Amino acid sequence: MAVLRRITRPLLATPFVIEGARALRSPLPLAAGTGPWARRFGASADVPLRVVKLNAAVQIGAGGLLALGRLPRTASLVLAASLVPATLAEHAWWKEENPELRKDQLREFAHRLGLFGALLLGAADTHGKPSAAFRARTATMRGRKKAHRAVVRAGEHVHAAIGTVGSGASAAASGTGQALHSAADSARAKLPHH
Repeated sequence: MAVLRRITRPLLATPFVIEGARALRSPLPLAAGTGPWARRFGASADVPLRVVKLNAAVQIGAGGLLALGRLPRTASLVLAASLVPATLAEHAWWKEENPELRKDQLREFAHRLGLFGALLLGAADTHGKPSAAFRARTATMRGRKKAHRAVVRAGEHVHAAIGTVGSGASAAASGTGQALHSAADSARAKLPHH
């Protein structure tokens, strides 16, 4: 499986690095597609251009990390997140009037969905190790079992201590009673008899 990861990660990263480089070289056509989205949020005219450049830089950086196998899960998540606005801006097939262009846009949109799914798989790949959620559940269950055993042991110790204190108190009371009885006897012996 390790060999497969070494091959698939660069393959998955390649389109993002290429598209990011293309977007950095020629951001205006892509910025035109993001303009309507930016205007909805009240952004100025130069914001779409900055957003396209930023998204391109993120795709190149995260694609490079994924290709090199550095932080692959994080890089996959970042690439998946960067794919959403780019896809909505570039391949809005639902807005296309021309049936042929609509079909082309829908095909590209479907390709992007496939890439998105592959990136989500890459983000979930734990290299055969248990996931963080599984490790957290296991640690929680181990902690609960240890705490339960500690409570049982503490209860046993408290029960034994109560027994010891009880028998000690009983012996002390018995000893005190005997001492009082003996003191009373000696006090009676010293009293004059009538």
